[in-house]
Amino acid sequence: MKLEFILDEKDFLEYHLFSISDNKNAKKIERIGKFVLAGFFIYFGLNLYNSDNIELAILFGVLAILSVLFFNKFYKSRMIKHQSKIIKNSYSKRIGEKETMEFTSDYLITEDKTGQGKTKLSEIECVNEIPNNFFIKLSNGSSFIISKKGLKNLDQLKEKLEALNIPIIEHLNWEWN
Repeated sequence: MKLEFILDEKDFLEYHLFSISDNKNAKKIERIGKFVLAGFFIYFGLNLYNSDNIELAILFGVLAILSVLFFNKFYKSRMIKHQSKIIKNSYSKRIGEKETMEFTSDYLITEDKTGQGKTKLSEIECVNEIPNNFFIKLSNGSSFIISKKGLKNLDQLKEKLEALNIPIIEHLNWEWN
């Protein structure tokens, strides 16, 4: 089975954001960051309160509450901006270029303008499916991205993956928000 598709910036961004959302350490950093920032505001607010600067102490108290309430939205928007910069720098020559992928009985053969690559099917851990893409996760930690845009044979692809005993993990409700 041979697939042809073109990856755009959004496909790479969704891959990076999905990887972050699937990473336990990233979730831990987000949680810790929220409370460190709130703790910072509370600490300075208490110091200002103790030095009889009530107005600024109240301001820092309000900032502490706001940081707890809105940190996740701020963090996620900053993450999108940061990952977009990385993608523009790292993948600029792959964006908009045709990629092909072929599943044989033993190998996954990929091809783009730089050349061809062969990966043993036994090295594929799983395939993560989100609304717009498939991410083929390899045992070495890297992944291949398959964009669903322009693919006419999604059901055939799923059947082929199942026939090759490659698990498909559906995250069809996944979104970065």
